[in-house]
Amino acid sequence: MSNRTIAEALIKAQQFEDEDKIEEAYECYKYAHNIDKNDTEVIQKLATTAQMLNREDEAINGWNLYMRLKPEDPLSYHQLLDLYFQDNKYEYYMTRAKLKTLEHRLPQATDDYKKAIANTTDEKEIINARYLLAQTYEILNKPTGAIDEYLKILDHDKNEAVYISLANLYYTEDKDAALNLLLQAIKDYHDSVAIKECLCKIYLAKGNYEKAEEYAVNVFNKIKAMLMQEKNEQAWELLETLTNQDKQDISYKALMAEYYYNMDDSENALSWIDALEKQNPDSPLPSQMRALVYEKNNNDFEAHFNWGKYYIKKNQYDLALDEYLKAYNMQPKNTAIIKELINLYSVLNDNYACAEFCEKLVAIDKDDVATLKRLVKFYEEQGYEDKVMEYLHALAEINTKDYATFLKLAKHAESNRRIDDAIDYYQKYLKFAPSSDEKEAIKKKVDLLSTGEMVEEEGFLDKILGFFSKK
Repeated sequence: MSNRTIAEALIKAQQFEDEDKIEEAYECYKYAHNIDKNDTEVIQKLATTAQMLNREDEAINGWNLYMRLKPEDPLSYHQLLDLYFQDNKYEYYMTRAKLKTLEHRLPQATDDYKKAIANTTDEKEIINARYLLAQTYEILNKPTGAIDEYLKILDHDKNEAVYISLANLYYTEDKDAALNLLLQAIKDYHDSVAIKECLCKIYLAKGNYEKAEEYAVNVFNKIKAMLMQEKNEQAWELLETLTNQDKQDISYKALMAEYYYNMDDSENALSWIDALEKQNPDSPLPSQMRALVYEKNNNDFEAHFNWGKYYIKKNQYDLALDEYLKAYNMQPKNTAIIKELINLYSVLNDNYACAEFCEKLVAIDKDDVATLKRLVKFYEEQGYEDKVMEYLHALAEINTKDYATFLKLAKHAESNRRIDDAIDYYQKYLKFAPSSDEKEAIKKKVDLLSTGEMVEEEGFLDKILGFFSKK
């Protein structure tokens, strides 16, 4: 077989298989595998042939290699389940758990990880299963289960990754517990960058900026800790050392804004906040920073306005409404805050409050077509005919060729038996509307209304309906 290519070896192997010479075929696949250890087609054939020859250990090795190279392909999982079933229950349940994870059946995967733990006494195997079980609990948003598993691992193995995972779980609910855990971890992992950065993060959140600076490894976190202590000169020196690549990071813009905030330079602070928001428009941070700048300058309207935006982006709508209303009461003619209130009341499904502020808006901006149409729709739904006609007339004054508005006016006038007005509006519609089947139908309607035939027909129908409604 010397000097054969993979393709030639595969052809030869297939010939051997066709002749039921499985041993010779297996040797061909081994030869091809030695040429390229990562060729998954060869690995699949090698593992399959090993199974045919009852060489289970070699088949298991082959399918495990295939799994590592193609973890999204369920083929190797199914083959390994067959191979493990009789003699290795631990690996059987571990493989089944991984397959269920691949199939997005995570609750069932947790059950199999537990069964794997119950089917071994090997400490390393137990730790491996517990780690995967804890990660699965995290994905399922079951932090208590994940914490229990991580703590059981720490009883036997002071693992850096476990310390960090556990600290992150504690962080949201109990920062002191996370801090105590990491202070214990740093004794075993003196030089761990990850643990130091976790400690820095917790100290920043707890407001202990001196300690945050002590543990900070990341330059942005170090600058942040300095700025929070108003060590502005030292922070600036570090800011000046940043590379062009560093300056593309979103943290750089936030730190520059914070630096200028400390230096009472509101213009530059706001400029950097604008840049930050442009790079990450969905983040609540720019609105929060802007609100703090305006508070510092005693600009209460802008402070409340931006606090409102901050709470909107955090989906805390009640707090946002409170801030927006404070801003509105300070400047009731400010259309920007009125528009924000309209949008917020829409999110809150408070249609009456929404209509109230729409009316306030069009009283100031009489040419706001979108808001006028919104009011027409609202009052149509509520059945307030006078209001509907008022805002339709306002729309018609803005655009004297708006045939859609004239059609609405005509239909409302007709429904209220104001036939002369209806004819007038229909004729204006016909003057400006493009050709369509609807336009032809309206022409016929206008002819009938003009002759009085349609009115008479409707009057007769009313009489009949009135007769049958009598008791």
